[in-house]
Order: sequence, then structure tokens, then C-alpha cells
Amino acid sequence: MDDHGAERDSGGVRRSERLLLAQKTALERAIGGAGLDEVLALLVRAGAEQLGARAAIFLVNEDGLTLRFGVAAGLPDSCARAMDGSAIGPQAPSCGQAAHSGKRVVVENVALDPHWAPHHALAREHGIAACWSTPIRAVGGAILGTFTIFHAVPCVPGPPDLETVDLLTHTAALLIERDRTERERQSSEALLSSVLEHLPVGVAVYDTQGRTTRNNRLMRDYTNGSLPSADDREASRWRAFHPDGRPVERKDFSGARALRGEIVVPGMDFLHRAADGTEHWTRVSAAPLRDGDGRINGVVAVVSDIDAEKRAAQGLAAALDEARRSELVAHEMSHRIMNSFQLLHGLVSMQTATVTDPAARKAVEQAFSRIQAMALVQRRLFEATRNDLATLDAADYLQRLGESLTGAFIDSGRCTLVIDAAHGIPMPAAQASSMGLIVTELVLNALKHAFGAQQQGTVTVRFEACGDDRRLTVTDDGAGLPDGAGTVKPAGSGQGMGMTLVHGLVRQLGGKLEIDRPNQGGRPGTRFVLTFPA
Repeated sequence: MDDHGAERDSGGVRRSERLLLAQKTALERAIGGAGLDEVLALLVRAGAEQLGARAAIFLVNEDGLTLRFGVAAGLPDSCARAMDGSAIGPQAPSCGQAAHSGKRVVVENVALDPHWAPHHALAREHGIAACWSTPIRAVGGAILGTFTIFHAVPCVPGPPDLETVDLLTHTAALLIERDRTERERQSSEALLSSVLEHLPVGVAVYDTQGRTTRNNRLMRDYTNGSLPSADDREASRWRAFHPDGRPVERKDFSGARALRGEIVVPGMDFLHRAADGTEHWTRVSAAPLRDGDGRINGVVAVVSDIDAEKRAAQGLAAALDEARRSELVAHEMSHRIMNSFQLLHGLVSMQTATVTDPAARKAVEQAFSRIQAMALVQRRLFEATRNDLATLDAADYLQRLGESLTGAFIDSGRCTLVIDAAHGIPMPAAQASSMGLIVTELVLNALKHAFGAQQQGTVTVRFEACGDDRRLTVTDDGAGLPDGAGTVKPAGSGQGMGMTLVHGLVRQLGGKLEIDRPNQGGRPGTRFVLTFPA
């Protein structure tokens, strides 16, 4: 190798070293909290120095139609201001073309380029003879801006020049994306903090060791930074009770159960002792938090004040038997249950704001649908038992539930829901609630899976007495279930939330669920037959 070749190689090594140093410095300063303009300025200065030219970064505006000036090295302010707001498009000068096409645009001589014609005077004034503009592309492919080199003489880039520009452009993309992500995170964080602080309930997030990682103002009135079930001092201030009044062991407190994977909603009643010794009734709900692999990495707990209603309920205990058939008492009971659904809705909503995994988001959206369906069943159960809290007419209840399902979920142009139930069959309210949830899940399941986008069909719900048993049949004339669908499967095997709920409710009723394909009207269809004791 001659001396000139060695000198060229040595120069190339020094150029690479200086570029890598500029890249490293920009990334380190960004991590250290430096602003975007500061770190991008390091890159354009490095580009200008290595290429013996002037350099600038233009960023795509939020409208996606124009470019705004970001930073520059060697470019006069008057020139930068004139270029600010340049259009993005196929007929625009170099930067606008590059942002539009996503490809590098090299103009060897701007004086001869027709796209630069409206800006020839500006180019002459500032000594711009050549322009190379490279799009700054995000990881996902979106165009973030352009890295542009201005030369004082007509020229085109050689391979080393392109390598320099590509390295700086790639680094600029990393820095811009990091800045956007951080600003979005800060905005979401501020919004979440504001929402948490103004909620009328106490909310806290704990890690797997029971340490508080986040809480709001009301929750700080209840705990000192630890999950009560995980802290001896905190646990001594809380006494939990089962619905029948029996005390709950500490290992079965709401938070401890959530850390084991349970969702404790609408919650558990606690008598909380404040610092001044006074005792206050609260209701504590909790749910596990999971990472992207499904592992529990914490728990969210919600504390609501139920002292007034709890003490009022205790004061009215002696008169409850006489007032049991009172519509006022029934309305209050329904109102409290609906409040519990609203609380669960709020918990899932807060969790959704942080979910990015598509599968996890789909699961959360399914939870929203379940909450809506359960609320609908509760509302119809309340109406059906308005005059008798113990029993109801099953046919009336199913008819009203069917009307609600039709109004809330069914497109009358695609599907018809038929309720065929004989009047005069009494049913306990608790049994009706389970049956109503089963009907709701099976009807929603048929709407979701039985009929294609252009198909029309019918879902029929039939209820009848069979001696000492009751029989519920839900039939559709749709596409039918695949082999093995609807059966009980082991945990973790992918069984849907809806069928898991159905099988659990069937067990509560002490019943038996059979599934077959009736082959109605040339289509296989699906029929669910539930038989349970009266």
C-alpha cells in the first residue's frame, strides 16, 4: 500500500472514530436527561464537520403535511426560518420529497433542479449549491423527519459520505423516538396521577413483597406504604369479616388473595382502626397485576368508605325481616351491587391505559363485556324481584332479560332472539341470577361465533319444568361448534372466559350441561341443554 492509500485508510478510521464518539456522546446525554434539540445538535455538528458542509434536521409536524426546522450547524437563522414549514410531497424540494417518499433525495445542482425553482433565490443568497436529504425513519417505518446536508458547490456523495449520513440519521431516529416515547410516558403518567388523586376511593399498587409502588391521597389515609396482609403493624389495624360475620384470617385478606392470582371484587368488608383509635368500615377490592408473560408482579387494591351504609345496615338489622319486601330496600341493594360493577369497571379501565400487548388488551376488553352483561342481569333481576325478594316468575324474568339483550347487543337485521318460557314456574332469586348469567353468556357466544358477517339467524332460549328439575335450552341455527368446543378444559389450556364462567355457574346450580349439534335448516347449529334441580 502506498503512502496515499495508508493516509486515506487512516483518515477513514479517524472519521469513524469521531462519528462513533459523537453518537456515544449524544446517546449518553439523552439518557442523562438532555433535551432533544441539544443532542440532535451534536449530530448535525458532527455531520457538518465530517462532510465539510452545513447540516440540518427537519422534523415532521403533527399534521404530517409539513416539516418544521429542528437544529442546524452552519445554516444561518434567516435560511432556517425560511425553510421552516416546508411542504411534504412529490413536488417539494429535497427535504419534502425525502419525507414523502421515504427515500434519500440527492440533488447535485440545486440551480438545475426544477423542484428547487421557487427557492433558487434563497439558495443563491445562502450559498446552497447541492442538497442531500435522507429520511429519518422510526423502527416501525414512520417518517420522523429528514437529515439534510447542504454543500456550497455542486456534488454528489461518495460511499464514505453515505455511511456517515446513514449512521447519523439512524442515531437521530433513536433519539427522536426516545424523546417521543418519554413525552408520551410523562403525559400518561401525569394523567394517571391526576385521575388517581381525584378518585373518590383509595387506590394503591403494591409489588410482590407488599411494598407500595404507587398510591393516591385517600389511600395514604389508610396505609403507611405496605400491604396490610404483608406487614404486621398494618395488619393489626385491619379486621376483615365474611358475609356471615365470621372473622377472616390475615392470609385471606383481599391483597393476599390477589397476590395468589384471585380477583377480589366487589371486595371484602374491613373494620379499619385509624391512628386516633376510631374504627371505620371499609370495603377492599384487589386484583393481581401481571407482566407480559402472565406472571404476577404486583397487586392493585381499592378501598372505599362504607362506614355510613354499614352502620346504617347494622342499625336496621332488627327491622330487615319486616322491610324485606320493601322496594326501597331492594333498590338500595341493587344500587350497591351496581356500584360494585362500576368499581370493577374503573379498575379494569385504569389497567387498560398501561396495556400494550394485543392479547392482553383483548382479554381486558372481554372483561369490559362481562361487566356490562353482569350489570344487565343484575338490573333485570332487581326488576323481577321488585315485589318479592325471595322468588320470581322465571318466564317474566327471561322475557325482560331477552329484551335487554336485544336492545344492548343484537343487530335485528342479522339475528333474532326468541324467548320460549312457560309462565307460572317460580324460581329463587339466587338461582335466577345464575341462570340469567348463563343465558347471557350463551347468547353472546352465539352472536359472536355462530353467524358469519353476511349470515342471518335465530337464537332460541327455552325454559321448562321437567318434574322436579328445570331445563334451559339455548339453540342457534348458525355454523356450529368445532369438535371439542364448549367442554371443560384444564387451567391454562386456552378455554375462553365465557365458557369457563358458564361451567362454573352450572356447578353452582348443581346441574348438568350437554352440548350437541341439532342440524337445523341445513346448518349444523349448536344446542346447549342445562338441567338442574328446582
